[in-house]
Amino acid sequence: MKNDKLKKVLDEKTDLPGLRLSRRELLEAGVISFAARVAVPGAVTSILTMTQRAEAQAAGAMMPFVTLSLSGGAALHGNFVVKNAGGDLLSAYTKLGLGKTGFATERLLGADFAATAQMHKGIQSVASSAALSKARLVALCTNTANDTAGQAALRPFYDLSGPLEKAGLVGKILPAVHQGTNAENLKPVFGAPNSVLDIASLDSMFGALNYSSILADNGLLSKKQKDALSSFIGKMTKSQIAKLNSKDDGLKTALEEAGIKSGEIIKAGGASGVDPRKDANVQAVYQIAANTAANNATAMSAGVVYNALNGNVSHGRITLGGYDYHAPGLRTTADKKDFDAGVQIGRMLELALRMKKPLFILVTTDGACVSETSDSATSIWSSDYSSSLQFIIAFDPNGKVTSSGTQIGHYLSDQSVDTTTLVGSRPDYVAAAVLANYLNLNKKLGMFKQLAPATLQADDVEKVVKLHVA
Repeated sequence: MKNDKLKKVLDEKTDLPGLRLSRRELLEAGVISFAARVAVPGAVTSILTMTQRAEAQAAGAMMPFVTLSLSGGAALHGNFVVKNAGGDLLSAYTKLGLGKTGFATERLLGADFAATAQMHKGIQSVASSAALSKARLVALCTNTANDTAGQAALRPFYDLSGPLEKAGLVGKILPAVHQGTNAENLKPVFGAPNSVLDIASLDSMFGALNYSSILADNGLLSKKQKDALSSFIGKMTKSQIAKLNSKDDGLKTALEEAGIKSGEIIKAGGASGVDPRKDANVQAVYQIAANTAANNATAMSAGVVYNALNGNVSHGRITLGGYDYHAPGLRTTADKKDFDAGVQIGRMLELALRMKKPLFILVTTDGACVSETSDSATSIWSSDYSSSLQFIIAFDPNGKVTSSGTQIGHYLSDQSVDTTTLVGSRPDYVAAAVLANYLNLNKKLGMFKQLAPATLQADDVEKVVKLHVA
């Protein structure tokens, strides 16, 4: 090491002097070619290897993926009209907040929504007819444990970041980013992502980009500088790398120790091209301006979606709280939350249209609500309910997305989910069904068994894939 300060930072007495990582081990650990997890202000992020990016580019760009998490257990079945096994209406919806059969419905995204519901109205309030006509929605009917009477909730906030990265959905600069509360207890499915950047402000994202963008394949480092940095990292042990990662200025230290003047490079890297407030399309769709505060919630949501669509991040997630909206049960409060969720979906679709980018949206919630048994379509939500829905939505700017059905699984005549279906009671099967549809849209369904082992068999996959692209 070049100086005593770094030696003190990295010194690890438990390391064996001769223990060094081979090139193969470094590649597997994501270190060589600047894939070491490096510390940045406010978060630890990982830089994509040149090999991963080259493979992803060779395979073609994958459809951007954004997850909208509705924390608390949204009553999605009070919006989307669930059907039985035969695809027919239930005999009644008196516990699902829609009253008796015979209520009016409205068609949107290829699916039926109750005319009195608010989520689809939120979507329509911000998305143009052109955007809506090129998207399709499918609902997954699944059972989740509620959180009443001290019962621990299953809370299936499906986090597919890990398998998405393995499938080739890699960000140009950052891995997954997340806006929202940390109390939602995310559960990575089929493997955790390299890392996730939680943002409380756009500045969190820019701070990470200012550092990590210098290591992206963008010409900011010369071959000589890359070789120097790779050589420096290659001489470090696992524990030394971990200690370097734990420092807020870890990357800066590594650059300096490799003989690279980090100041000028970091300044050159900057955060250009990632600020949603400077894009005219984003300004129009999200109603923000160049001077909107960096910690403005709408601006942060715009940043997540904008950078996902641009491919700067591998996976974007937005979490909205307050969806445990039964008791005191004012239906107007719940309706407003549903409308707000619809606005988020509508803005994603409209921005994708204007940017001429495809988009896959997962709308996930950790439960549901049951209404007071009533023939009225405005009855209040009275308590938690284990029968729930998750949504997947696919958009293609050229209108090539089609659907071969609007439901995976179904509800029974007693207005509960049929738990005997493939997605009825197993969260891993629900996640597998979501992943299968995404892979199918990207013409990578052949990777399914590798990414979601011990779940759906080949015949089952055919049953759950409902979204297709020409």
